[in-house]
Parts: sequence; structure tokens; C-alpha cells
Amino acid sequence: MNYSESFGYNKICGRLCIELEGRLASALSVGSGEQEETDSDVILDSKGNPFIPGSALAGALRAYTGEIGREKEANQLFGKPKDESPGAESDRQSRIFVYDTKIQNAQMGIRDGVRLGEAKTAEPKSKYEIQIIESNANFKMRLEFIERESQKAQNDLKQLMDEDLRLVWSWVYGFTTGELRLGARSRRGFGRFHIEKVRIKKFDMEEQASYLEWLEWDWENPDAFLPEESIDVTKGAEGQYAKWLTTEGKDGARKFTHCFEVPLDIPYTLLIRTYSTAFKKEDEMPDYGQLTTTGGSAQAALIPGSSIAGAFRNHIAKIIKEIAHLESWEKAQSRLSPFFGTWVKSDGKNDGNGEDIVVSRIIFEETVVNGGGALPIFRNAIDRFTGGTVEGALYQEVPWAGGNVLLKIFLQKGRHKEGTQDSDDIICGLLLWAILDLQAGILPIGGETAVGRGIFSGSGKIGEGILLDGQPLSEQEKEMYLQRAVRWAKETEDERTEG
Repeated sequence: MNYSESFGYNKICGRLCIELEGRLASALSVGSGEQEETDSDVILDSKGNPFIPGSALAGALRAYTGEIGREKEANQLFGKPKDESPGAESDRQSRIFVYDTKIQNAQMGIRDGVRLGEAKTAEPKSKYEIQIIESNANFKMRLEFIERESQKAQNDLKQLMDEDLRLVWSWVYGFTTGELRLGARSRRGFGRFHIEKVRIKKFDMEEQASYLEWLEWDWENPDAFLPEESIDVTKGAEGQYAKWLTTEGKDGARKFTHCFEVPLDIPYTLLIRTYSTAFKKEDEMPDYGQLTTTGGSAQAALIPGSSIAGAFRNHIAKIIKEIAHLESWEKAQSRLSPFFGTWVKSDGKNDGNGEDIVVSRIIFEETVVNGGGALPIFRNAIDRFTGGTVEGALYQEVPWAGGNVLLKIFLQKGRHKEGTQDSDDIICGLLLWAILDLQAGILPIGGETAVGRGIFSGSGKIGEGILLDGQPLSEQEKEMYLQRAVRWAKETEDERTEG
């Protein structure tokens, strides 16, 4: 036995440096734990710039790697499996460096929300605010893979790096499709990334020239990557990423089984409120107006995923309450938890009703309104007893008039929590209840719905134009999904009766 073997020496034989460059495709919320500005402030560096901690990115990458069926690779790359105690023979140090991700040209914003009851009235003490990084900010993610001698015993260095690159391409694919997201509220449209360029630098640490190059190499150097080491993945039809798509990515390791796409028109006005800065009236600023992509009164109107999710869940709960003859709307909400996530706020390991906290299986994308424009309106508060105006109660609001949207809803794979029956059809049916009523103008979204705001319509007859996984949804499929949802609701009634 030589010296290296006797001491378990396992030298580094290669380094693979990866840089992913792109922009935020949606708002991002990476909290610092501080509450100076809002209930959840964005984490900032010493210079006051927002960033994504390497630990947050590493956690998301590891979780996604396991979710696409590559748990063994995740353990081998990121370190010891969670279920083993420290000191086990299979203990291993992570062989990937995940750097903090710099966010450039970031514009900060504030999103507020409130939990609504059955009658769309605010629940007491349920108002909250979170600080976000607005979409379209630029970022650079940096990863460094360490290749060691023990791995090379079975493969040469090129094969080792190619195996790691295949994993990188799966991450790029996850970011591109929206399956891989970062930060809070990712099930409500936040944390989506658009990768534009992938840069790859390889170092063979056993070759002196390559080793010396690595010693002098710097990520920040404008010439750190050669032109041939930079891949434009937005083209998609050429290069290494395209090759991966036609092999491993052909069938895809997608977590989503379904994607609904629903085209809608806004025949009247929409108002999802955003208020003046710090809730103080400023010159030439309205008291409140429609939320936009820049957080102000310009550019395009924005419908948050949380607003769509809240409207859908509230509407579906009412329908289930009637079909299943449940004694309360809250009971119906509880029955939806396996699909939409835990509804009751919790500070422990369950939701307050003895149920484990459940993550939503449904992702509601943030939706940008195409067309239309702001419509400033001045209004007076009216005294309900005299019918006259209230002195000093003149205010200005800016709803959004006209336009159209493409609503996207993703459904993740899963099994029904209470049994073995596949629940995907049930969720599709529940979503169709809300989608069809949205097209019919029965289900409004946003504020001031009592005066006609937030009403949508389909481009043709109710039920037309709905796509499921990119294909038009047939009448037979609609009927099948709707019936499956009704049977599930009836099963809920049977369970209540038996109980």
C-alpha cells in the first residue's frame, strides 16, 4: 500500500466551472429574516444589493435533483444523505461549490396581501407585506464541480465532467420550464428564472499548463470564458443543450403532468390594488391603483399568482360545500388542502386542525395583461344615511381598462393523500369548475368586484380555447374531468355522513 492509499488520499484531478447568466422571469422573494421594511425583507449584502445565498441555491438544486429521480447523484454531489448519522462510512463532503448569486439592475418592490373569508372580507390581523425583487433583473449563478481521483478510477476525466454537465443541463431545463424555482411563494408564480447563456470552463489539474491557468483564473475577468465556452441556450436548436434535449430531455423528467393555458379578455376593468409608497399620499400619485410590472402606474398590468389562487380556491370551496352538503365553508377549505396546500396559518408542525402542513401541488403563474391601459378615476365616499358625500373623502384610484391575458396553471404529479386513487383528474376537474366560471364572468378576480371590476370573458363560447399540455381540451375530456371532480365531492359527503 502506498502513502496516498494508507492515508485515504483522494486528490483533485479536475475542476468544472459553470456560469449561468440570465434574468428574473418573475418576482423573487428571498427573505433575510428581518422586518425593518416589511414583514419579510429581501436579503442584502454589505453594499445594500440583493443576492441569493449559495445555501438557498444549493438546497433548491439538490431537492430538484432528487425529484427528477437522481437522488443517488444528489447525495454523491452535495454530500451525506440526510438519514445517516455523522461519522458513517458513506459520509462525504459536498464536491460542488455553489456561490452566492449576484442580482444586477434590481428594482425593489413591495407586495401586500390579506387573507379573505367566505364573503371576500378581510380576516382580522391577516394583512401582510413582503419585499420582493421585481422581474427582469439580471443575475449570474456560479457553480464549481470538483472531480476527484476516486471517481476517475472508473471513468476518465472527460467522462466525469460530461456526467456533471448532463446534470447541469437538467437544471437549465428545470429553470426554463419553471419546475425549478427559488425563494418564497414559488407556488404562486415567484422565483422563476430565464437562463440565456451557459459558460463552461474545464481545468485538468493533472496537466501543469491547465493547473497554472486555474491559479491565475478569475470569475470576474472579462476574458474568463472564451467565446467557444459560452452557449446561448435561448436558441435551443443547436449546441450541447440541444443535444441533451434530444436524448435525456426528449421525454423529460418533468414533475408536471399537466399545464392549463386559458386565454381571457378583460371587457371592463381590473383592480388588484397597489398603494402609494409607504401608504402616504404623494404629489401626482393616486391613492391606489392596479399593480403593474414595475410596481407603479406604467407598463403592463400584473395579476399575481396569489390573487388567482385565492379566487380559485374560494370559488371551488363554495361549490364543494354545496355538493357535499358540508356544514361550513372552512370544512370545504380543509378538504382542498391536499391539492392547494395548507390553508390555516400555522406556527407548529400542523395546521391547527391536526393535519400536517401540505405544500400546494398547483402553481399559479403571475399573469401579465397584454394591451389595455390605466383609467384614472376620482371618487367620493358616500354617507350611507344621508346619501351625500363625506367631507374630505375624495380619493383617486387607477384601475386597468381592457386587454387580454393568457392564464397558466401547472399541476404537479402526486397521489391522493387518503388512498391510492390518482388525484390528477380530480384536480383538473376542480380547476375546470373555476376556469369555466371565469370565462362566463361568474368568477371575478381582484378588488371592487361588487361594482363590476375583475370580470373576464373567453374569446368564444364558454369552454373554448382551453389548452391542456398544449392541446385543445375536447368536450369529452372536459366532461370526464368534471364528473371525476363531482364524484370526489360526493365521496366527501359520504365520508362526512359515515363520520
